[in-house]
Amino acid sequence: MPKPIFREYIGVKRDSPTLHDFPSEIIDTENLEFHFILGFATENYNQARKGTGTFEESWDSESFGLENVKKLKERYPEVKVVISIGGRGVQTPFHPAEENVWVENAQESLKQIFQKYSNESGSMIDGIDINYEHISSDEPFARLVGQLITELKKDDDLNINVVSIAPSETNSSHYQKLYNAKKDYINWVDYQFSNQHKPVHKDDHFVEFFKTVEKDYHLRKVLPGFSTDPDDAKHNKITRDVFIGGCTRLKQTSSLPGVFFWNAHDSVTPRSDGDKPYIVELSLQQLLTKS
Repeated sequence: MPKPIFREYIGVKRDSPTLHDFPSEIIDTENLEFHFILGFATENYNQARKGTGTFEESWDSESFGLENVKKLKERYPEVKVVISIGGRGVQTPFHPAEENVWVENAQESLKQIFQKYSNESGSMIDGIDINYEHISSDEPFARLVGQLITELKKDDDLNINVVSIAPSETNSSHYQKLYNAKKDYINWVDYQFSNQHKPVHKDDHFVEFFKTVEKDYHLRKVLPGFSTDPDDAKHNKITRDVFIGGCTRLKQTSSLPGVFFWNAHDSVTPRSDGDKPYIVELSLQQLLTKS
């Protein structure tokens, strides 16, 4: 039986006062398939704010760069390291300047990043995560990103064995087209429950919505996600109690393949007095590994 999936975004906040290395306290490779997702590889944009397809690492490479990834892989060889492509804000949209060169530029620039993160055994990057929050147009996204996924997967010099997408209610139609075009390549759908139009106030509402999302994608591929970012918490779309309660309901019916979290930088700093670091993550790990 496959292990439950546990994924944590990291490196997404530079100059973090509290997090300067991969947190060993949440790593459990004995009971979980554990992924760290580095965010982000972001595009360069021209003066018209259109994407060139040329990507650079924009995560905190001082704390989560090559040497830290090497140490992580040496200590925890089963941990998968995934690079998230795109960005969460309006400043990093999918809005290609020239469609005919976007895929070529993206493939070449991302390959350079992957090759940088290599050791004597080859690339230490195990996969990619497509996480554009803002998408300017429909058809080019599925076509261009789908082609990029194909090119990266078939490149023998790389080690891309995990591909995920990160839709939310606001952009799910774009991601559904991408998923339908490349479903054989896409392993996981990291669904962002913190970015709903309407708040999810009850466990049964969470379960109902999760089942709807599964129908849009695929049974056993959808991972519900929770944000510990205080900026997301201001919108109060889902509380941690509802998230834990909803996941507990799914676990009881063997309907929870795993979870993901945004992000380690905020999780290490408790939101409430008396909370421990990574309190939600550790609660979900305990739930996922409970027989």
